Amino acid sequence: MTLKQQLKDSMKEAMKAKNKEELTSIRLVLSTIQKKEIDKNDGKELSDEEIMQIVQTEIKQTQESLMYAKQSNKDEMIINLENRIQFLTLYLPTQLSEDEVKTIINNIIESNGFSGKQDMGKVMGLAMSELKGKAEGGLISKVVKMLL
Repeated sequence: MTLKQQLKDSMKEAMKAKNKEELTSIRLVLSTIQKKEIDKNDGKELSDEEIMQIVQTEIKQTQESLMYAKQSNKDEMIINLENRIQFLTLYLPTQLSEDEVKTIINNIIESNGFSGKQDMGKVMGLAMSELKGKAEGGLISKVVKMLL
């Protein structure tokens, strides 16, 4: 089952359960998917990887909104945004821990003979392609800087 179909099934379940928060989150993601498919204009559906990028973008935007809500002390909004992040995370692969990311990046550095800050771009390129969807870019960048 594709990720898009999982989202549609979850939308139906949220409608039946009358869960407005989940329904709103799913509809937002599905509308973004539909818009991207129309923009592509090739008649093909987005791949699961492209849909995961949309979900990650939505989570990132929600985290930014959460930060502002916390600054404004809006308790109800904070709870809603935290629930949205928690719900959307279900549609992403399990994120790797910092230690797992360190191990993978260390292997990239050692196997390619990278040694200093001048190789950071090369390491980042390889790490981002290998860890795509499994770890956030900020974490990857932080670990690369630390290890070089």
